[in-house]
Amino acid sequence: MTLKSKFRRLLTRVATGALGLSIAAQSAHAGDPCCDTNACDSCSTSNSGLQFFKGGRLFGNSGCDSACDTGCECPSWKMSGFLNGGYMLNNDSDRFNGPYNQIDRHGLMFNQGYLVLEKDVTKSSQSAVGGRIDTLFGHDHFLAQSTGFERNRNGTQKWNGEEYGLAFPQAYASVGNSLMSVKAGHFYTIIGYEGVPATSNFFYTKSNSYMFAGPFTHWGAIGTAQLTDSISVDSGLVNGWDALDRLSNKVATINRVNFGAASDPTKLSFAVINGDEANHDGSAMTSRTRYSLIASQQLSCRTQYVFHHWLGHQADATATGADTDWFGIDQYLFYKINSKVTSAIRAEWFRDDDGARIGLNRPSNPNKPPFVGDLYSISSGLNYRANSSLLIRPELRYDWYKGTGAPFNGGVDQFTTGADLILTF
Repeated sequence: MTLKSKFRRLLTRVATGALGLSIAAQSAHAGDPCCDTNACDSCSTSNSGLQFFKGGRLFGNSGCDSACDTGCECPSWKMSGFLNGGYMLNNDSDRFNGPYNQIDRHGLMFNQGYLVLEKDVTKSSQSAVGGRIDTLFGHDHFLAQSTGFERNRNGTQKWNGEEYGLAFPQAYASVGNSLMSVKAGHFYTIIGYEGVPATSNFFYTKSNSYMFAGPFTHWGAIGTAQLTDSISVDSGLVNGWDALDRLSNKVATINRVNFGAASDPTKLSFAVINGDEANHDGSAMTSRTRYSLIASQQLSCRTQYVFHHWLGHQADATATGADTDWFGIDQYLFYKINSKVTSAIRAEWFRDDDGARIGLNRPSNPNKPPFVGDLYSISSGLNYRANSSLLIRPELRYDWYKGTGAPFNGGVDQFTTGADLILTF
């Protein structure tokens, strides 16, 4: 027998053996309700019981089995978190940073000790039941509280002090997958660009539009659907702004549409919430609407531009029974210097027609509304990624105001500078 013939016989035996192993494996799983040859089975905590989806479709009843679904990618419960603190200094002898309600005073501050327990159903193509619980301790608890939970129905504090406190900004159950999901409970708003968690923002300080213009969290239910690769929608019903139980509970509608896939250079988002909220002194509930329009453009591999226009309107809101409006524009320009350092500039304009929003801050802050006019700010900063766990964020900010009143400790402008650290785990 020639060498060529021997090699051909060896290949034949290997191919026959592989075919035999494949047939044996399929035979071993024959009749197993978990296994199918076309797609992954839906995810569950066991291999039996009612499931909401199967293979991305409704009403399946089998679970995910790693023995036959190697690409199933079922979500699991995970715990994560971060620690965040920093130092801010302003050019005024007063310790307060004007009308801010986040990082509202200069000095050393522990902002957020943040812990997350989550099973994220939206990260998998397979359906599952999950949820999330967020716990926040620190100075920033003020923005994460809800009336009827951390606060009493009349708005007074239940267990927190003014400077440091404990809040639970999210606690919800969810069901679905990456194409369609629903969550019910307590969750962050989809209105606006910035967020409460330090890890959601480039800058240490928050934009004025985030501090004064919109809601922070909601109680209710919201659904998300990925209609195409580049279009998704959110729609839900909530108990208004930042409230579980208040003196007058009113259902509000909240909706959003997003255009642009993750890899697209251009993205667009429009979100709106409408419902009844308390007027200037809480004596009546009147119609309030707030929307956000966000456009993002990747200018180059290193440069990104974000435009955020927003508007709020409330009927019969002032002491005279007149309507009130607040609106503005935020702009961001990001530039990636290298793999560790990114720079950014944020420029914003906030118009408060009737002094209804600027200065909604902590009781001890003396810079109280009404401030009827235009509030401007510009921030410049860096994000330095020291390693996979440590982020350092130095920042320089200038605010100025044109209108009635003096929101910056008796003045109309203010310089602040500082830096913070975020340590993730």
